[in-house]
Amino acid sequence: MSRLRTSLGLLTCVLAACGDDGAASGGGGGGGNMTTSSSLSTSGSASVATGAGGDDLGPQPCALAEAEDRTGETSVTITSEGVNYTPRCVRVSAGTNVIFLSDFDAHPLRGGAVVNEQGVVDPMSPITPQDSGTSATFTLSEVGEFPYFCAFHASIGMFGTIWVE
Repeated sequence: MSRLRTSLGLLTCVLAACGDDGAASGGGGGGGNMTTSSSLSTSGSASVATGAGGDDLGPQPCALAEAEDRTGETSVTITSEGVNYTPRCVRVSAGTNVIFLSDFDAHPLRGGAVVNEQGVVDPMSPITPQDSGTSATFTLSEVGEFPYFCAFHASIGMFGTIWVE
């Protein structure tokens, strides 16, 4: 009987860990298969829960080495598709016009970083808040790193970074 209680307690704990916390990106288990959650801690980011497959590390921060090189172009367009930005991580030259195309009513744009799965607005960011419309252009003249995110979907990976060189 004690072994049964221990097993039920473990099962309850595992099921609670797999519940919807509002930050999950969907893809629940199928056919009664049960998986456990794990987390990965990365620098500049908090723990990110994995999906049901166990190998999915969830949304990761942009890395400069993996950023799409668009230096030398006078304008670069970043579009939102579902809950993703394309390109998400990009390098541009100083003075580039960066155009965001999105439904800002559904995906409010903010300049700032995602910390512990929460968007943190940077009031000094050249990417100013956008809450309506479908297009916003920012001329990025200052060299630096400029992260951005969707105010509604940052916790599930709708964020990116622009490096200005």
